[in-house]
Amino acid sequence: MRTGSTSTAARKAAWALSLALSLCHVPCSAQPLEKELRPPFGLTWNARGIDLEMALVGANGNIVARKKEAGDGEMWLVEGLPQIALRRTKFHLRKDRLSGVELEYGKEDWTAANYDGFMKSVHQRIEEKYGAGVQIARKQASEKGVLQTLVGYRWNIAGGSLELVYFAAQNPANLFRTISLHYAAEPPEEPAKAEPAP
Repeated sequence: MRTGSTSTAARKAAWALSLALSLCHVPCSAQPLEKELRPPFGLTWNARGIDLEMALVGANGNIVARKKEAGDGEMWLVEGLPQIALRRTKFHLRKDRLSGVELEYGKEDWTAANYDGFMKSVHQRIEEKYGAGVQIARKQASEKGVLQTLVGYRWNIAGGSLELVYFAAQNPANLFRTISLHYAAEPPEEPAKAEPAP
């Protein structure tokens, strides 16, 4: 009996199910609003780096880069996770604990209508899950011949914040568009400093 391969297959199946039930692919039914923000893919905030890496490997994710960030931060750039239109994912760790996740969506053959429909669908499903958000950006400006468009929304939820952002940059020769979801955990509270003895 090949218990090792069976266990691996089970882990991959569980991850795939988590992806299938994720925010962007399953309509939310009329249920009470969720009161706490959790990271995507069935992960948990403050998960250890080693546990995150094992989960990514089990889901055929490829960590293509690891970059140091300010302080004790680190960012992992991951490709290959099996989700429709997902270009890449950034996992942010603070002191080797999961503190943020960014998912970037888009496809080369998508039209403006495809991006608009995807943005509206994701926005609607987030509102069904967490309630109304706040618009944090809506602007269009031209800089050095490049027309840039930025639209963003934010939800502040117990446990962290979630942002939905559309960005486009276009000149006569090139066009880039992306939609991204930014999950961020609440930073841990700093321990109180002891008062000096009198």
